[in-house]
Amino acid sequence: MNDIPSIAWLGLDAHSKNCVLGHLDDHGTELKSWQFATQPRLLLQHVQNIPAADKRLMLEESNLARWIGQLLKPHVQQLVVCDARRNRLISHDHHKHDRRDAFALARLLRLNEFKPVWQPAEPQRVLFKRIAKSYENAVQRQTRLKLQLKSLFQHWGLFPAGATVFSKSGRAAWLMQLPHDTLRAQARLLYQLLDQALDAQSQFRRLMCQTGRQFPEIQRLRSTPGVGLVGAHLFVAYVQDPKRFGKFSRLSRYCRLGIRDRTSDDKPLGYEQLDRQGIGSLKAISYRAYLQAAKRRTGPVWDFYQLSLRRTGSTTHARLNTQRKILLCLWTLWLTGRVFDPKEFFRSQPIDV
Repeated sequence: MNDIPSIAWLGLDAHSKNCVLGHLDDHGTELKSWQFATQPRLLLQHVQNIPAADKRLMLEESNLARWIGQLLKPHVQQLVVCDARRNRLISHDHHKHDRRDAFALARLLRLNEFKPVWQPAEPQRVLFKRIAKSYENAVQRQTRLKLQLKSLFQHWGLFPAGATVFSKSGRAAWLMQLPHDTLRAQARLLYQLLDQALDAQSQFRRLMCQTGRQFPEIQRLRSTPGVGLVGAHLFVAYVQDPKRFGKFSRLSRYCRLGIRDRTSDDKPLGYEQLDRQGIGSLKAISYRAYLQAAKRRTGPVWDFYQLSLRRTGSTTHARLNTQRKILLCLWTLWLTGRVFDPKEFFRSQPIDV
C-alpha cells in the first residue's frame, strides 16, 4: 500500500537570512515545519525531500519572490506568488510568528483564498523595470534636496523663486545672503549632494533610454499627445505585458484610477474614492498628458475633456475620465501595434484580451 500522501500543501515564509517552510497534508493537518538559511541548496533540498506526488507551494510577493519562484518552480506542480496585502490572516494575527505564517500560507493555498501576483516571464523586461525604478528614485532624491535647500533659505527669511537658486551661476548670490558661515557651509554640502543627484538622474535616464531601444512599442506610445520620452518608457517598464490585464478596468485600477467599492448592508460606506493600490507613476503619466492638453487648450485630448465636462458637469470627473482615456489609448496602441490617430482616440473602446 502506498503511504505517500497525494498532495502536499506548502507555505514558504521567506526572508533575506532565513526561511520557514510549512507542510500541510490534504486534510489540512499541520505535519511539519523547517527553518533554514535562505540558500538555493537548502531551498531545493527541503522541497525535494517532502514525500508527495503533488507539491503545491505559495509564498508572498517580495524582493525574493521572483528568484525563489524561478528556483523552485521546476520542482513543484503549482507555485503561487500571492499579494501580501490580501493575507489578513497573516498580517493581522495577534500571535504572529514565522512558523505560523508558513502554515497560514499553505492553508490559504489549500482553500484557494489568495490573490496571485503576476510574474513576468521575460528577464529583460524585469531588468528594464528595475532601471526605470532607479531613475524615479534618482528624481525623488534631487527633488528632496531642492526642498531642503529652499527650506534652509526660507528659515532665514529668504524666499527663492524659480530655478536660479539651484543653478551653479546663481548659487553664489544666494549663499552670500545667509547670515552665518556655518549656514553657508551647510548649503554648500547640500549643493554638492544635489549635483551628484542630478548627475545620477541624468545617467539613469540615459541608461533607461538605451535599454528601452529593444522595445519597439515605446516609439508608438510616444505618438500620443502629452506622453513624452520618459512617460512612454515608464509605461512600458511598469506594465511590462499589456495582455496581463484581461480588461481595461484592471489596468485602470493598477494605475490608481479605479473606484473603491465599499458597501455594507447594500449601503455605501462613505464617498466614492480612488483605489490607492497600484502604481502612482502610471497615474502621473496620464495626469501630465492632461496638463499638457489643458495648457495648450487644443487637440484631441482637450476636446475629449471638454466633452466629458459637458456630460458630467464636474471638472474632477472630466479630468479623471480624460486620464483613463489616455491610458486606454496607450494600452490599445500597444496591443494593436498602431500609432496614435486623433479620430480613433474618440472612437476607441475598452477591449478584452
